[in-house]
Amino acid sequence: MYNHSIFKNLTEEEAKKLAQIFEKKEIPKGTILIKEGENGDSAFLLIEGKVSVVKETVYGEDYVVTIIEAGGDEFFGEINLIDEGKRTSTIKAVEDCIILEVTKNKLKTFMDNNPEIGYKIMWYMAKSCARHLRKADEDLITLFNALVEVVEND
Repeated sequence: MYNHSIFKNLTEEEAKKLAQIFEKKEIPKGTILIKEGENGDSAFLLIEGKVSVVKETVYGEDYVVTIIEAGGDEFFGEINLIDEGKRTSTIKAVEDCIILEVTKNKLKTFMDNNPEIGYKIMWYMAKSCARHLRKADEDLITLFNALVEVVEND
């Protein structure tokens, strides 16, 4: 568990304190952890296994955007720890998984009571969101370039 990147910049004592607010869950293959469009107030660390990130197309079909494998940096649902919007994707276990779940209330209370650790967590979450945003920008540029090519070839 402590190999996950959220723990990397913490001392051993800080990591142990933080780990106490997470709930460990064994997730069977096929389980939907997050459903696009629903409200949510928790985030997940993927400790073992693989999950798919799925978006619904305008035709109502599921499209697998990517597969996420456990390996040290897999944190999803974190937007809902900061913002109260709806889930932006569906996350589904493609094999049996072990996850750690944290709720917004538990995390906020922990950070209020442990501001130095809270700062490190917020910095980690900001970097995680920045990586997701950078990837979304790259994907948008790819789609834009493909659209331009189609339009120019017509």
